[in-house]
Amino acid sequence: MKRINTRVTVFLAAVLLLAGGCHRRPLEDASNSTALRVAVNIKAIMNVTCDIYNEKIPVPAIEPEMMRVLFYDPVSKAIAAETYISDITYAEDGTRCLEGDISVRPGTYEMLIYNFDTESTMIRNDGRFATIEAYTDRVAASIQSNFGGRADEESYMVYEPDHLVVARSERETIPFHEGLHVVKTDAESIVETYYLQIKVDGLQYVSSARAVLTGMVPSNRFGLNECATSPPATLYFTLRKSDDKGVDVLATVFNTFGRIDKRTNNLSVTFDIRTTDGRVVKRDFDITPLFSSEDCVKRHWLLLEETIKIDPPASAGGGFDPTVDDWEDEHHDIEL
Repeated sequence: MKRINTRVTVFLAAVLLLAGGCHRRPLEDASNSTALRVAVNIKAIMNVTCDIYNEKIPVPAIEPEMMRVLFYDPVSKAIAAETYISDITYAEDGTRCLEGDISVRPGTYEMLIYNFDTESTMIRNDGRFATIEAYTDRVAASIQSNFGGRADEESYMVYEPDHLVVARSERETIPFHEGLHVVKTDAESIVETYYLQIKVDGLQYVSSARAVLTGMVPSNRFGLNECATSPPATLYFTLRKSDDKGVDVLATVFNTFGRIDKRTNNLSVTFDIRTTDGRVVKRDFDITPLFSSEDCVKRHWLLLEETIKIDPPASAGGGFDPTVDDWEDEHHDIEL
């Protein structure tokens, strides 16, 4: 009888050990596979998807084809996992979504996702969540020199950025899991879009126009969504010929990382206009008050009330006016 009890005790102990081992096994065999679903939220971008002032002026398309995914270790600050996602689907409401998978061990991370197909917006210092930065290149020297004094005064003249849609989380937890864990998030643009127009008398004599706007933010550290303020950037963009309720205007829709703090910043716009007969017309305006106007604050509309006058060419033929005199008979002796 004693021997039987001993066997029963040993059997029960073995069962308990096996049960304990089965309980811990899912943690040992946890999956590192995580699915990502990023919804591109662009429903409230003024002058792009809402608050359109002039439908004749083209607006930028925001349709990401690929997104970069970064998981940063919150302790070492280094990149712990990285991938690119490009599977495009659409939600029931028509929202564009990008999907894909990433292999990342369970834990808590700083997560950053952004579209990787921009032409003008570039990325630097991406080794850390706190330093990754979006910026644009400086314009060509030939462009800067055309703005004369403004170029000398504001030496950091840059191209306008493309829209960069960003999803971020400073504490994204990937739990221990079997099978597939799914991370769902929204990506929104860190770039603002404005509409700018100036009235023009003699628009028919304009062949092209461009402008620069001072006091703009030069870059954005978009892990923390912090705008840089130094050096102040002068933004370069081109304009189109159009009209506003029958009034001739030069207008544009332009992008920017934002304007520098209004308490310490003056803003001016310089127009560089080329005429059909080769003349150059330049005008400079202080538009600081416009940024405080209701139109700008609520809808990002910069509507200048001033008018630029373009004089007609000196003659119907433009700057070069060839003429042909009457034929005259001339007689010369030619020695052979």
